[in-house]
Amino acid sequence: MDAMGSAAEEGTQKKKRRPLVPPPPRPPRALFCLGLQNPFRKFCINIVEWKPFEMIILLTIFANCVALAIFLPMPEDDTNSTNSVLEKVEYIFLFIFTIESFLKIVAYGFILHTDAYLRNGWNILDFTIVSVGVFSVLLEQISKLQGLPAPGKSSGFNVKALRAFRVLRPLRLVSGVPSLQVVLNSIIKAMIPLLHIALLVLFMIIIYAIVGLELFSGKMHKTCYFKDTDITATVDNEKPAPCSSTGQGRQCSINGSECRGWWPGPNNGITHFDNFGFAMLTVYQCITMEGWTEVLYWVNDAIGNEWPWIYFVSLILLGSFFVLNLVLGVLSGEFTKEREKAKSRGAFQMLREQQAMDEDLRGYLDWITHAEVMDPDMEPRDGFSQLEEGGSETDSLYEIEGINKFIAFFRQWRLWHRLLRRKSRDLVKSRFFYWLVIIIILLNTVIIATEHHHQPDSLTKAQDIANEVLLALFTMEMIVKIYALGFQSYFMSLFNRFDSFVVCTGLLEVMLVASDIMSPLGISVLRCIRLLRIFKITRYWTSLNNLVASLLNSVRSIASLLLLLFLFMIIFALLGMQMFGGKFDFEDLEVRRSTFDTFPQALITVFQILTGEDWTAVMYNGIMAYGGPTYSGMSVCIYFIILFVCGNYILLNVFLAIAVDNLAEAENLTSAQKAKAEERKRKKLARANPDKTEEEKLLLAKKEQKAKGEGIPTTARLKIDEFESNVNEIKDPYPSADFPGDDEEEEPEIPISPRPRPLAELQLKEKAVPMPEASSFFIFSPTNKIRVLCHRIINATTFTNFILLFILLSSISLAAEDPIQPESFRNKVLSKLDIVFTVIFTTEIVLKMTAYGAFLHKGSFCRNSFNILDLSVVGVSLISMGIESSAISVVKILRVLRVLRPLRAINRAKGLKHVVQCLFVAIKTIGNIVLVTTLLQFMFSCIGVQLFKGKFYSCTDTTKITADECRGYFFVAKDGNPAHMEAVPRVWSHSDFHFDNVLSGMMSLFTISTFEGWPQLLYRAIDSHAEDMGPIYNYRIEIAVFFIVYIILIAFFMMNIFVGFVIVTFQEQGEQEYKDCELDKNQRQCVQYALKARPLRRYIPKNPHQYKIWYVVTSSYFEYLMFFLITLNTISLGMQHYGQTAEFSYMSDILNVAFTGIFTVEMFLKLAAFKAKGYFGDPWNVFDFLIVIGSVIDVILSEIDTPGIPATPGAEESSRISITFFRLFRVLRLVKLLSRGEGVRTLLWTFIKSFQALPYVALLIVMLFFIYAVIGMQVFGKIALVDGTHINRNSNFQTFPQAVLLLFRCATGEAWQEILLACSYGKLCDPMSDFQPGEEYTCGTSFAYFYFISFYMLCAFLIINLFVAVIMDNFDYLTRDWSILGPHHLDEFKRIWAEYDPEAKGRIKHLDVVTLLRRIQPPLGFGKFCPHRVACKRLVSMNMPLNSDGTVTFNATLFSLVRTALKIKTEGNFEQSNEELRMIIKKIWKRTSMKLLDQVIPPIGDDEVTVGKFYAIFLIQEHFRKFKKRQEEYYGYRPKKNANNVEIQAGLRTIEEEEGEGELQRAISGDLTPEEELERAMVEAAIEEGIYRRTGGLFGQEDSFHTGPVSPLHTITSQRPLRFSEAGSEDLDSPVFLPEPVFFPPPRRNRNTNNSTISRGLDQRLTTPDFERVQQSEEQWDTNSSISQATN
Repeated sequence: MDAMGSAAEEGTQKKKRRPLVPPPPRPPRALFCLGLQNPFRKFCINIVEWKPFEMIILLTIFANCVALAIFLPMPEDDTNSTNSVLEKVEYIFLFIFTIESFLKIVAYGFILHTDAYLRNGWNILDFTIVSVGVFSVLLEQISKLQGLPAPGKSSGFNVKALRAFRVLRPLRLVSGVPSLQVVLNSIIKAMIPLLHIALLVLFMIIIYAIVGLELFSGKMHKTCYFKDTDITATVDNEKPAPCSSTGQGRQCSINGSECRGWWPGPNNGITHFDNFGFAMLTVYQCITMEGWTEVLYWVNDAIGNEWPWIYFVSLILLGSFFVLNLVLGVLSGEFTKEREKAKSRGAFQMLREQQAMDEDLRGYLDWITHAEVMDPDMEPRDGFSQLEEGGSETDSLYEIEGINKFIAFFRQWRLWHRLLRRKSRDLVKSRFFYWLVIIIILLNTVIIATEHHHQPDSLTKAQDIANEVLLALFTMEMIVKIYALGFQSYFMSLFNRFDSFVVCTGLLEVMLVASDIMSPLGISVLRCIRLLRIFKITRYWTSLNNLVASLLNSVRSIASLLLLLFLFMIIFALLGMQMFGGKFDFEDLEVRRSTFDTFPQALITVFQILTGEDWTAVMYNGIMAYGGPTYSGMSVCIYFIILFVCGNYILLNVFLAIAVDNLAEAENLTSAQKAKAEERKRKKLARANPDKTEEEKLLLAKKEQKAKGEGIPTTARLKIDEFESNVNEIKDPYPSADFPGDDEEEEPEIPISPRPRPLAELQLKEKAVPMPEASSFFIFSPTNKIRVLCHRIINATTFTNFILLFILLSSISLAAEDPIQPESFRNKVLSKLDIVFTVIFTTEIVLKMTAYGAFLHKGSFCRNSFNILDLSVVGVSLISMGIESSAISVVKILRVLRVLRPLRAINRAKGLKHVVQCLFVAIKTIGNIVLVTTLLQFMFSCIGVQLFKGKFYSCTDTTKITADECRGYFFVAKDGNPAHMEAVPRVWSHSDFHFDNVLSGMMSLFTISTFEGWPQLLYRAIDSHAEDMGPIYNYRIEIAVFFIVYIILIAFFMMNIFVGFVIVTFQEQGEQEYKDCELDKNQRQCVQYALKARPLRRYIPKNPHQYKIWYVVTSSYFEYLMFFLITLNTISLGMQHYGQTAEFSYMSDILNVAFTGIFTVEMFLKLAAFKAKGYFGDPWNVFDFLIVIGSVIDVILSEIDTPGIPATPGAEESSRISITFFRLFRVLRLVKLLSRGEGVRTLLWTFIKSFQALPYVALLIVMLFFIYAVIGMQVFGKIALVDGTHINRNSNFQTFPQAVLLLFRCATGEAWQEILLACSYGKLCDPMSDFQPGEEYTCGTSFAYFYFISFYMLCAFLIINLFVAVIMDNFDYLTRDWSILGPHHLDEFKRIWAEYDPEAKGRIKHLDVVTLLRRIQPPLGFGKFCPHRVACKRLVSMNMPLNSDGTVTFNATLFSLVRTALKIKTEGNFEQSNEELRMIIKKIWKRTSMKLLDQVIPPIGDDEVTVGKFYAIFLIQEHFRKFKKRQEEYYGYRPKKNANNVEIQAGLRTIEEEEGEGELQRAISGDLTPEEELERAMVEAAIEEGIYRRTGGLFGQEDSFHTGPVSPLHTITSQRPLRFSEAGSEDLDSPVFLPEPVFFPPPRRNRNTNNSTISRGLDQRLTTPDFERVQQSEEQWDTNSSISQATN
């Protein structure tokens, strides 16, 4: 009792301090001895719960972080005074943290109670860190006591490793910040689906690693050495690369060099495929898309370039584009869910309300100010008269007169003041003023943008003067606004606050410059703040305004994310300092910039790894620092991989998730505002034209819309009417028949949608476009025979296909051209073919023009943008044929333009056309974002110009700083070897990317935002010193802030919003076509599956011997055995390595033969069990079969291939390749593992689904690549291949495949900016090409800038995002609640159905349905714990039609399952909702056959028997039995035993006989089951129910059956209960019952027509004399079941 009192007292104390939060319950005892009353423990509790205590601890943690950051790591355990002081300070921190955890343990108890100390994750972290710290101190002391010298390498290392734990302390800050916890929670929640994906990725890496091991093992160890020396032979700037002495690889071209081993391999022997570990690391590095091309080129050099690209490109496509985008899908789903939770508390609502409030308030203020202004004008007299009256009583009139004069003057002044204010207010509000301000802002922008390096003095002066003038203007604007609106309302608007801030900084800057206080650097940054004014444009641009609002809105969640990112970076930077500080100094003389030597530098390096740029290089340095590619060295890569995965995939994708989320919100806001505007417009129209009819009003509105359409810029305009016609078709589900035959081909079938559709849905029959009514070319009338014939020809499908074929052929001929020698034989043949193609295409266009007319009237040929595209392409071909000489550059350009021919296919293939149209829709909506991003880019570029103009020069000799000193020669150690020195000329060079003017600044920033090469630029900037001066090492490291802010703002945030926007647009457009449809996406997918699915055939043999084999093969144990064997096989494959001993090779060969034997046996067993037809019906089996055949060939080949002496070296190479090809079959067995895991299987299923959705997107991408590759060949094909530059033997534009591969490399962003520079003007020409003497260095062109930037933007932003959009569309199930039924659940139904219906007839007995559904887990099935009665109820609501032989069909069962699970049209009148559902299905899936539809949803008027009716009767009888039992207990009499044991079925049969329906009798009792079996089933059900009765029921609903006489059907069913009318239920419940019971009283009003048929029938039937017989059988059944329950 005492303890209780003290607790209460404690509680009151707490309430005084913190009234809101009740104290968490304290355990009665801590550490087994301290009770709650113990004074020491009370003291501890008080301290721990004292508010400042938390703050003190957080501050200590912060201080600890600072101390860790100041610590300077040094090589070889050196130290300095600061470090030794810090080591002492460390003891203090340790002491504080130990005390803290001790106090908490005493206060909360250690671990045994619910709220104990170690029950909290953060506390566990704390406790580990503290205990490890104490432990390491003890270790140090012990080693000192033992008298060892200073803790050396041996004992010191473990202490240091333990020390690294301290780095985790900053994580405790997280528990202090709530918004951090939302972000962390969403990341932690996403972990489970992420693990599935991680497994998939791991699986891919393993498969690719083993394949790589088989194919490339040991191929990387030869390189070119000078003969008889150990010096590698390389050209300038080139890394040594592998070579091959025979076969297809690289031959050594340098004089006096030869190809031989033993070379460690590329990257000091880290990158190769010699054993499983290295292969996995290499594959992982390729998946991150960093340095993958280098690996590919090295492999090419080693074994030739015919096929390695297949391996790498497939790896990038699957690994990087697909699987890693899944991560993004999962994270954004999770994040949205977390945000939904937060938002349901109403934050978004508040934002909306806030906006409304602001608007109201503004209106109110307007109104008040208006009133103020109006007031004195209206009645100027009153005031005077009052004054006079008051004044007449005073003595001196003179005084009054003086006062009056003064007052009159004052009044006058106030009047004028008010007038002026009103006028200035009108001025400020006017459009004129707004545009004036905008023009001034634009002027300001232009002036800032004109700044550049080496600008004349006059320009500088002009800029200064203009700046001051503009500043004065802006100050004026601000003063006028403040005067007009008053302080309060001026500062209400965010824009105004922002404006005044900008103006004040401007004034400040002018003052500072005049007084020479501040350095020009700070000033130049202040100057650029003015640019922020550009954002004022957004004020009147609603959608942009909302976009900015949503960005600001997401800044809050992003701020917490940034905090998390920063914490994360700090931890890894500190860890990196502990591990690699001072270790990156190697023998070679190269200076490493990305190091971990000081804290700022470590942060920059960690950030660089997060952006994924050259992270591999840092990792190689780390590995080399720990002794190279040995065991200890390779363990270092774990640090980098964890950093990369957590940072790059998880944290950076959360950025995207947040962006997508907020964008959707901005869209909501915009649409809400649009709706309001429409409403207003409608009211206005109604007011303006009250007499006009509705239709006319609509027309008026339409006209306005049209007028608006005129103002849209041309790109977006892309046939506005075409879009509108399509949009109209969407809105009107039943388009009227007399839809005007517009010039566009009518496509009512397919609403425009970007969602790439499966091919099957799009091959609809096209309607022929009618001929326009006017005559064409003024000579052919619409009835003219020639014209009619032309029209017939054009609309024939064969003609379209013929043209498509020729488009394809002409594209191939373009790709086959030889860019280097224009006069080669191949080109001559191709030019002849070209003439043929041109003639054909011209004919086509002439035919079309004849049929449709040229362009004068509506519907003619040139009125359609796609046709104009056609015409221009053909016209270009004609012109270039006309001018033959290739000297004129115009012709060259025209020849390049022939590349656009494939685009003509767009007009022919409907699916492509839709994807393209939707791209235009997306581009229109993306416009806003592009604008904001460009503005930001521009601002940063201006700041960059201020900071870095003219500072990026350098001399090749780093000791010289100015251009004048950089002359003559200096000595360099060749290959880092000080023995070989050579003289090199000094060159004064300029960085390729620089900030000398705004445009080049924007270019540099663009490359930074693609993450390519930004560390080089960053270090260039850090070293930059003064204009026209060379670099000084680490001159100002704080400049890095500029780059990091830019990357976070633009690359992380804006670019992700860009991606997000494409995704959101796509999803919205995709939903657009279904926007009138009542089903949501998930329901649509499930219904579609249920309609399209077909049952699986399952072969069960009749022959007894065969049956035994079949039984073994299909048992789960057999599956597990094979699973185990495959895993073993994988391990044995992974253990192979390069340079293994002969015994090992022999062993692995034997194992391989053994495994092949086992799998062959498995195949034969399965063949025997299933027979050929059954075996090859399953795709997995076909896959198996192929693998076994391949493996057998592999075994035979490797047995034949005895190591003899090959005849020729080349022959050996080629035979090796065929053998390695068959080797792959061993690896592919692994893929069989995928068919096992449930989650992985679902992933795969969705994968294949999204592949089906991709064909048109893929086609578009192929066309893009094709066009760019051909242009690249024509334009850059002549550049010479020089080793050591970026256009070399591996990457060039000289053949079509090479060009495509190079473009693919650019699309993955691998050093694309270097290729751009290598293709710009002034490069060496290929010796084979035709150039005039003296023009060797004229190849390449400045067109490269446009070419590469446009390609990169198209690829990175639009195309790859199409991938992401499709994936996120199909994988949303990963993040959805698993308890909701989705299409991925339905495969299980097919699988289990096959066991009941092995012949795939599509029907099973209706009694099997219950057991079938019990075997399937919810949400689809009932699960095995579902009580029998609940299952019956669900079957009643499912209500499938019953066939005459008592079976139910596959599709009907699946459909009704889906329908009841997702509650699709299950409410309300049953027949009506059936009809509605039939209409919906007809509307969406137009090709559903009527027969199937009738099966699934029986039409009205079919009074056939359904499963629902059957089970309803069963339930009714059971209910009646229950009722009888209760009655007996009530009156206390038992029924008489009846000898003849009649059955429920019999009861039903008698009912049916009364009706006289023989058919149903057969259905219910005929050939289905013998009576006994049914009885057994029923008894089992009863037993089962008894069990659940005892356990209280799974669903907790069963109890209602015992508690008092309530109709169970009334209380429970929620789906579609059999509704008893009220009277009925009262009667049933009343204890006094009629002696001759009417089983089911006539209902008053039946809401559910489906059941009304039953009850009607029952009414007629149950009053018959036969009813007694039924009743007796009932009682009989009752006693039976009770006896069975008792025995049970």
